[in-house]
Amino acid sequence: MESTNFDELNPHSIKNTCDTSSELGLVRVDEQKDPDEEFLNIDFVPAFQIFPATRESQVVYVLLKVLLGKDRRDIQRTPLNIALVLDQSSSMRGEKLYALKAAARRLVDALTPSDYFSLVSFNDRATVVVSCQKVTSKETIKHHIDSIDARGGTELANGLYAGINEMKPAAEQTSLNFLLLLTDGQTYGDADRCVQLGQEAARQRIAIHAMGVGIDWNEDLLETVAAQCGGNTEYIASADKIMSTFLKKIKTLRNTVTPVSNLRFELSPQIRLQQIHRVSPIIAELPARPMPDGAVEYNLGPLTLHTRYTLLLEMVASNCEPGVLPAGSVRLAFQPAGTEKPNVQLKMAMGLSFSDNTAGIAIDPDVKSLIEKVTAYRLQAKAWQDIARGDIKSGTQRLTAVSTRLLNIGEGDLANQVLQEIRNLEQRGTTSSGGRKHIKYGTRGLATDFD
Repeated sequence: MESTNFDELNPHSIKNTCDTSSELGLVRVDEQKDPDEEFLNIDFVPAFQIFPATRESQVVYVLLKVLLGKDRRDIQRTPLNIALVLDQSSSMRGEKLYALKAAARRLVDALTPSDYFSLVSFNDRATVVVSCQKVTSKETIKHHIDSIDARGGTELANGLYAGINEMKPAAEQTSLNFLLLLTDGQTYGDADRCVQLGQEAARQRIAIHAMGVGIDWNEDLLETVAAQCGGNTEYIASADKIMSTFLKKIKTLRNTVTPVSNLRFELSPQIRLQQIHRVSPIIAELPARPMPDGAVEYNLGPLTLHTRYTLLLEMVASNCEPGVLPAGSVRLAFQPAGTEKPNVQLKMAMGLSFSDNTAGIAIDPDVKSLIEKVTAYRLQAKAWQDIARGDIKSGTQRLTAVSTRLLNIGEGDLANQVLQEIRNLEQRGTTSSGGRKHIKYGTRGLATDFD
């Protein structure tokens, strides 16, 4: 079933019945109040207070919120295992390499003596600049960083292979293993091997976070690699942004509570979960894993402190009569890093309210805003797919819809970038690499500040 556009929806609703029924709400699965788990909160917000009682199928949107607040764990932190895999090809010469080395030095300063660090540089071949070690001699490590020079071509797979191998010994000592890859160019002839190395990283419990500088790197390849192992990609528009990106990244990794978390939905026969988009921190569709018992699981990914994870649930309800329907439950599970405790598990039941009278029911403004943002993100993704297969007309139509939605939510600069790429399509039959990246990563981050 094709997803319903927000503009086509009639008022629907899901009512949070946590306040009106002890059976519908948040409960701890083990029914114990462990102080270490109290920093976690889960809640949901319906798009409407009431939606129509009807035998017809209707699309229902719900926001699911997961919040990690004050850290109540022991003061001792789980060590990080960080590997930098840095492009040293000739295209990095000058400002980019200078900024990269400065950022790498600052990242080392942010690590502690209990953390593990390694550094691999790559061009046509890979060089282990700093072998995996605890960060007990920062000045020595920074001296090695300063020795990196820019020369040669770009073979990404060699760098990934060496970086993963360097991380393996420390990966047995901690569950927080992150390979930070930075490149500014295309790799040639080794794309399949790069994807295979992403799969190998997953087997070693290593997450690859890939960063591309400028406009010439292959975001599709890097996203595919990162997706194999629970990582992500970032677009760095210019060299002067490398430092801030590195510092933000290491702060996020330092605050990681768990590298893996799972959502499990058990729904009533009248409710079907059509799709889920994580909306914040960044927009992305979560792939479903159907389970043999009829439940559906989703990998929410790493969880970090002081972060709200907001998800937009698109569900289809059918054959609903007036009253409150126990629609099912969602369970969040993860094992905190560095502990031997069993999984933290919180379970929340969801109730849906139906009525024959929905006059005057208004959509929740937060839900409306996030539907618009997710729709803009999805439309631009489909536009690039249309353009890639030569359907310029359809791609142009989708981008036009993206620009309209961006203007409606106050994103004028990004809307203007979309309009420029529409002009490029009309005049040249193609879009610019920089424009595509700006739009893709701009729409992905539309809800970054949502709270």
